[in-house]
Amino acid sequence: MSASALVLLSYALLAVFVVAFVVRAAKLAKMPIHLRWELAPVPHEKGKSEYGGSYLEEPDWWTKPREKDLLSEISYMAKEILFLKALWEHNRRLWWFSFPFHAGLYLLSACFVLLVLGGLAHAVGISGPGWGIVTRLLPVLAGAGYLLGAVGAVGLFATRLADRDMANSTAPVTFFNLILLLALFGSGLWALVSSPVFSRELLAYVTALFTAELGGSFRGAMAVHALVAGVFLAYLPFTQMMHFVAKYFTYHKVRWDDEPVTPGSKLDRELKKLLYQPVSWAAPHVGADGRKTWVEIATETPRPEGTTK
Repeated sequence: MSASALVLLSYALLAVFVVAFVVRAAKLAKMPIHLRWELAPVPHEKGKSEYGGSYLEEPDWWTKPREKDLLSEISYMAKEILFLKALWEHNRRLWWFSFPFHAGLYLLSACFVLLVLGGLAHAVGISGPGWGIVTRLLPVLAGAGYLLGAVGAVGLFATRLADRDMANSTAPVTFFNLILLLALFGSGLWALVSSPVFSRELLAYVTALFTAELGGSFRGAMAVHALVAGVFLAYLPFTQMMHFVAKYFTYHKVRWDDEPVTPGSKLDRELKKLLYQPVSWAAPHVGADGRKTWVEIATETPRPEGTTK
């Protein structure tokens, strides 16, 4: 495939990814405040997270400075991100394939960082013996990432298909996502095995993206892998795979949000704004008519069962 066609198509796919990713992430960040209740334990509670305690148990807590344990929070996050701790505890059957699947993605993410650094260095003319380490490291990281990811994708597909409960609750798009990821891992393995200069070809492709070099051509396997990777990136922001961004808000803005509400604060103003929104729920026991606000409904005297007034 000609370099001009591949580079121009890659620009288009990357543009879709960047715009869609930013828009989707911004929408997640602007979502209304969650239903605020205490979800213990909160890892940043210094000296209390192990037993599910809270600063609220302290006498006159509002007069005392809050102490947070950043190290405990980082430790909790590392276990969840790197080892999928919650999945191990609650759905171990799925963990056996989900762990290598995610490990493969992490290794390929590391390759991506190396490629960006290498591509930038080549684009501005930086060279040196240190880049020899990068070119030798790339095939190792990429090969391990492709293999682990492929094993995980096939295992997750088979597990979800074979388990009746999972098959009934798994949307067809989830199977499609796994097939697309398997294509990404498989095309990467094909490119790695078929090219004796895998690192050099990958770096040449990434450098071409930085320099807009439109001359020459790329080998078939590498061109296919680059296209599959571009399609995957462009598709990613529109899918549930954006959960790696949503998880930040799930943990830090929902599960671990124990910030006290003080009168006149930004949090206080946002909550009051939400409380005065009209409610249009259809459930009869709520008594919503599209005009009453949450405050009015919450402070109404409950009607005796069987009455309408």
